[in-house]
Amino acid sequence: MRNRKVLKAFIIKALLLSVFFLEIQNGNAQSYRNAKAYINDFGKNELFVKESLMEYSTAIIDASPDARIQNTLERIYTKLEDMNINLLKNDIGISGDTNLRDAFIKLNNKTITLLKNKSLKLNDYKVQSGLDYSEIYKNFAYKEFEISKYYLEILNYESSKKEFGLKYKISIRNYNKKNVFEYNAYENLIFYKLNVLDEKITQLFKYRNTPDVIECTNFMTNLAEESLIKTDIYKNDFTDTSLNDINIEFVNFMLKQNETLLPLYQQYITVYEDFQKFKNKFLEDNNSIKVEDYNNEVQRYNDTKNKFFNTLYENQLAKRELLKRWYITNSNFLKNNIQFEDLYEKFSNTD
Repeated sequence: MRNRKVLKAFIIKALLLSVFFLEIQNGNAQSYRNAKAYINDFGKNELFVKESLMEYSTAIIDASPDARIQNTLERIYTKLEDMNINLLKNDIGISGDTNLRDAFIKLNNKTITLLKNKSLKLNDYKVQSGLDYSEIYKNFAYKEFEISKYYLEILNYESSKKEFGLKYKISIRNYNKKNVFEYNAYENLIFYKLNVLDEKITQLFKYRNTPDVIECTNFMTNLAEESLIKTDIYKNDFTDTSLNDINIEFVNFMLKQNETLLPLYQQYITVYEDFQKFKNKFLEDNNSIKVEDYNNEVQRYNDTKNKFFNTLYENQLAKRELLKRWYITNSNFLKNNIQFEDLYEKFSNTD
């Protein structure tokens, strides 16, 4: 359930950040009387596509069945692919100038690729946690690179719109800074990274291997400290700080988890190993050890083990509640901060 919710939350962002789409629907190449008419058709068609994407994101936010979500996603794949075919066939630009069309097709192709190959999938905690740390961090870097590359493509497209406006003396609305969806993507990535390592350490707790747990704890602590630096940088990027705030709360929770559980785990393993030695000695020669002493060792071991696992259980319950609040905050952040997209109903600032 946790994995599905995070995937849904990320797909909302991955689709909504593509509000820059257009669709030329005419069956034949369209000739425009002037550049202004041409650019305003871009705005109208972007709005048309935006409504399709909003339909998809609404299905996710409303927790629609996975089959319905997948069907909607496939319709979007087809729509985006058909757009490019239609554009190449019918959009002849203005006096042969197809720079704006070509910039959109490039962005559109990037979006299609990312959605199809799921290179930005952010729910595969279990698969990722089974990898070596070098591979885990390599994948972290790859996902971060893909996000930044995608938003650079969006800014390139925005630059193409601006250049078109300057060339044809039209004032065009464009967005040239980090938008809400890019911001949301980086916040989600912080959450994702920590969940991968948390999944890893949760699995390691099942085995009695203190060095492995210490190693994972160190990686988690370093990642958490790095995440706090990033949230401090992000705090001024957007007016609504709710998602950043709960990420800070989540990071601090993970730091406290490590500080609390690691000493208890180490004590549990130490007592376990001592008890195994004591038990073996007792089995070899029970005459050399009093039954009372043996029972005391059993009690000591049980107390130490129970203290660790009870604390781990309570921590998991508290984390589950925090994760619920994180999912709600993430969804509300997207729903409450998409008003700026209304700017794209038209490209031109003037009628």
